[in-house]
Amino acid sequence: MSLIDSKPKVGIFNLSSCEGCIVQILNLGDKLLRLFELIEIVDSRVLGIKKDYDYLDLAIIEGCVMSEEEKEKLVEIRNRSKVLIALGDCAVSANKNFMKDIVNSPVEAKSLRQIVKVDYEIPGCPINSDEFYDKVIEIVMGKKVIDRSITVCSECILFENDCLLDKGLTCLGPITRGGCNALCPSNGRPCFGCRGLSDDANIDALIKAFEERGIPVPLYLSALNLIKSLKDNERRMRNE
Repeated sequence: MSLIDSKPKVGIFNLSSCEGCIVQILNLGDKLLRLFELIEIVDSRVLGIKKDYDYLDLAIIEGCVMSEEEKEKLVEIRNRSKVLIALGDCAVSANKNFMKDIVNSPVEAKSLRQIVKVDYEIPGCPINSDEFYDKVIEIVMGKKVIDRSITVCSECILFENDCLLDKGLTCLGPITRGGCNALCPSNGRPCFGCRGLSDDANIDALIKAFEERGIPVPLYLSALNLIKSLKDNERRMRNE
């Protein structure tokens, strides 16, 4: 899926979110300027850009869907876009932490994938700006985009961090997809799984590790087992 034949038209959109992932994009500095040499931003409220266009080569959307108006906006963007990227945990999985702590609203949040076809996902709360840059470059250049299979726990080992599980803390690093450079554990904060489950997540093993260390087992870990089973089935169906 190459967009390099002409300078691709790109739109950056926000639904319900804190816009922290957009801030991460702005923090790219010189890399952002290099990216702008390859693409043309034609629609972005945050950047103050609004040009006339009939279609988008690439739509980048942050935030979850919380209203009928946002649902209609998302469907319209999808219908006018060749490629769509879900940006950040709100867009990828309708971040429940965001919903509970930031919005404080009873309205049900939905991820982009629950409503429209999503071509690529960039997880994280917030995203890793370098991962965003690399993935967008790969898409624009028509390269095969391969998600990292390393876990946050593996990244902690690479950085020689002390294991938070051994300190009796509830950390989801062993089952969470890496790519954030173990940002939270490296700063003494347990991983809460914002990047989603790793492909080979062994939730039963993590529960056993909690029990062996006397760490209370969160009820949501059983639900994660079900979610992983559904995702594994979806992946198998795509590959058949």
